[in-house]
Amino acid sequence: MTVVAVLGASGAVGRVALDLLRSWGVGPLRAGARRRPQIDGVDGVAVDAHDPAGLARFCAGARVVLNCAGPAVDLADRVARACDAADADYVDAAGDDALYASVVAAIGGGSRVAVVSAGMMPGLSGLLPRLLAAHLPDGERLTGYVGGRDRFTLTAAVDYVAADESFGWPAAAWRDGRVVQRALSPVDEVAVPSFPEPVTAQPYLGTETARVAAALGLRRVDWYSVFAGERVLTALRAAPRPEDAGPRQTGDADLRQAGERLRRAAELDLFGQRPYQNLVVTLAGSRGERTAVVHGTGASDLTGTVAALTVRAVLAGAVPPGVWHAAEVLDPVATFTELAAAPGVLLASVVADVAAVDRYEEDVI
Repeated sequence: MTVVAVLGASGAVGRVALDLLRSWGVGPLRAGARRRPQIDGVDGVAVDAHDPAGLARFCAGARVVLNCAGPAVDLADRVARACDAADADYVDAAGDDALYASVVAAIGGGSRVAVVSAGMMPGLSGLLPRLLAAHLPDGERLTGYVGGRDRFTLTAAVDYVAADESFGWPAAAWRDGRVVQRALSPVDEVAVPSFPEPVTAQPYLGTETARVAAALGLRRVDWYSVFAGERVLTALRAAPRPEDAGPRQTGDADLRQAGERLRRAAELDLFGQRPYQNLVVTLAGSRGERTAVVHGTGASDLTGTVAALTVRAVLAGAVPPGVWHAAEVLDPVATFTELAAAPGVLLASVVADVAAVDRYEEDVI
């Protein structure tokens, strides 16, 4: 039997991934959480990711373990090590360069598969430029907008405020083969194509985007995190900076408090509104431009979808042995096609004229 074990199955991301895997007939499935999940047709297991013995039992006999538990900043490579000991492949819905490096050090060079950053961002955000490059091989200039009006789980909020340079650089941009610090400034109340309302665009160059830019030979990249709501921005500006926060662990009271403030701020910004997450990425070159547009019902929905698609790719043998970032090993065309059919995706399309998507947006959001 091909057992697929989902850790953190009761969380927002884990529930989405588990539901998709069930709908595809993947399994048998094993669902793990601190409280034993009770799901028809699924083996529910009570497991604490911080308990080595319990984690070992959860991974035993699994073909693939999908980690949707967190915060990632606290779990580090615990799940990857347990998978390696159980001879199971490993997929993580989260992860940054620090996690990648620790997984390489822990289990790299073996015969198993390990894929990190298998979420919305990083993950889908790195896959879309590669998809566009397949449509426009001579593209040189990339612009991306990712965000919306959405909830933060406490786990996601803690990871967000804990992000350091292993994720990326605020206000930076890519120029002629290198990262340029303080190249861009925030833009308030801007009308971004395919977003349903004016937003604040905060420049942020992720390490994932920088790797993509280098691999594709891009000359220029401007990338923005998008926020529709002032309370989230206020909470982020008040959060302790990673360089001032000490060790990146959720035991830090200031970090937890900052995460809780961010979670509450997101709820207030969302009051009376419908949650959404959009990714709008444009690649331009001498032969024109192409824009990849994804409208999702929320970050957790998109992350769970990408995580489940990654598990299915691993099971199909489409990912070779080794440690990978999801955006660098998944087939961009096949993954995007499958993504478009997922319940949490309202629209996924590649267009030459993003204004046409704006007209469609009125009926979607």
